[in-house]
Amino acid sequence: MLIKKEYKNIPLDELESMTDYQRPLNYAFIEEKSKSGIFDKDAVECPKISVRNDGTRKMGDGQHTVGIVRRVGWKSIRCELRYGLTEQEENDWFAQENTKRQPQSSKRILTAQIRGTYEKNKDEQDFYNCLKTLGYKLNIYGEESGSDFKIGCSASLLNLYKEYTKSSKKEKFIECLDIHKTTFNGDPFSLQWNFLRGMFDFYETFYDEFDKKRFVESLSREKAEDIKKEAESDKRTKKTSLKYAKFFVEKYNYKISKKKQLKMSKLED
Repeated sequence: MLIKKEYKNIPLDELESMTDYQRPLNYAFIEEKSKSGIFDKDAVECPKISVRNDGTRKMGDGQHTVGIVRRVGWKSIRCELRYGLTEQEENDWFAQENTKRQPQSSKRILTAQIRGTYEKNKDEQDFYNCLKTLGYKLNIYGEESGSDFKIGCSASLLNLYKEYTKSSKKEKFIECLDIHKTTFNGDPFSLQWNFLRGMFDFYETFYDEFDKKRFVESLSREKAEDIKKEAESDKRTKKTSLKYAKFFVEKYNYKISKKKQLKMSKLED
C-alpha cells in the first residue's frame, strides 16, 4: 500500500502522544530548552505524525519538541504527516525514528518491534511467540502484570535466542528454558540474567549426558533466592553465570554414584 506523506502546520491541541511508543516526558529538559536565550526557533524539527483513519493525529516522534514550543507560546507547528499506516507500521516507524535522536530503553524498542510488522521484526516476534508458548512473559509494555514467569532480561535473552537460531539449535534453546521453567516454576529470582545464563552454561556443557528428570528433582528442592545467594558467594569463579552452573552441578551430583556424576572441570574448558 502506498503511504501518503505531507508537511503542514497543525494546531498543538490536535496532536496526541502515542504513550506506548515514547519515553516519558522529561519536564526539566522541556523547561531548560524553552528558556529565553536557549530556545532556537530555527532548530525546531518537524514532529512525525501518523494520521489514523478516524482522523486522530498520533505523535510517533516529537513530543518533547511539542512541549517546548507549547511552553514558548506557539499554537501550531509544522509536522510531517503520514497517512494509511497500520499500527504495526507505526511501530516500525517509531523504532526507526525515535532512536535517531536519543537512545530508547530496550523495553520500549522491543515493545515496538513485537508490535511492528513481521517482515521487519521476524526474530523479535518469533522470540516472543516462543516464550509465550513456553508460558513465559516478557518485560514489555502491555504485558500481563505480575513478576512470576516474567523475564526482565529480555534484550540479553533475545541475543542468545538469535545465536541459537543462527546455529540451527532453536530446539535446544526451547528445551533448556522448558527445563528451567519446570524446575524453578517461574520464580522471579530464577529469571534474572546470570541465573538464566548459568542454566544455559550448564545445559550447553552437559546436554548430552545429564538426566533431565534428575536435574528437576534435585534443583526444584532449592529456593531460587537461596541459589542466588549461594552461587554469588563463590569468590573464586570470575564469570558470574558459571557460579550458577557450578551450583547446579554440585546439587545434581549429590548422593549419586561417582560413575554418574558430572565433571565440574568441564565447565572450565
